[in-house]
Amino acid sequence: MRTTKKLVIMGAGGFGREVHAWLLDLISKGECKPTSDTVWEIAGFIDDVSDALDIFAGLPPILSKIDEYVPEPNTYVVCAIANPALKKLLTAKLLDKGAEFFTLIHPTVVIGTNVVIGKGTIICPFTVLSTDLVVGDFVTINSACTIGHDTRTADYCTLSGHCDVTGGVTLQEGAFLGSHAVIVPRVVVGAYAVVGAGSVVIRKVAPGVTVFGVPAKRISG
Repeated sequence: MRTTKKLVIMGAGGFGREVHAWLLDLISKGECKPTSDTVWEIAGFIDDVSDALDIFAGLPPILSKIDEYVPEPNTYVVCAIANPALKKLLTAKLLDKGAEFFTLIHPTVVIGTNVVIGKGTIICPFTVLSTDLVVGDFVTINSACTIGHDTRTADYCTLSGHCDVTGGVTLQEGAFLGSHAVIVPRVVVGAYAVVGAGSVVIRKVAPGVTVFGVPAKRISG
């Protein structure tokens, strides 16, 4: 007997719509696991803005507000929230309700040897995870990023598109990298620090600060 498993996307903003597209890719290629005797479908979104999708065609509905969501059997939440602090808050609320989270790895992602990927993480198209590295829980890695050898990306981090995290780098919990950020080898980016788009980080970034530029310099926090 075939089992139907449903996916619910948390967050109906732009990234949520991208995640919807990547899930369709995964389902169409038969790469949602388990695949044997299982039919996967996208049930809809949960978001606090009820009309967030009104101007977009071809999308499933918003099912409820996030706080009002009630987990159901054979249903998995996909976390499409990019803001690290908000991501931690909302996933904790749903985990307390018993929700199960889906780990989305797009079929075009390249994964090397000895790579550990945590639950609820999203890895978008054309990203490369090289070797001997760890990606934590609820990490967001957008398209075309490169994650080097011996790196550690802690829970709730977000990497925008085209980031280059080189060998031996540590991204502590909730670090946020803007698009095209580069972190040079063995640098530590502190918890909930923000690296601005296009920046090149050549030295340790303290927790909670924002850096920007080439080389990256502290601008706030």
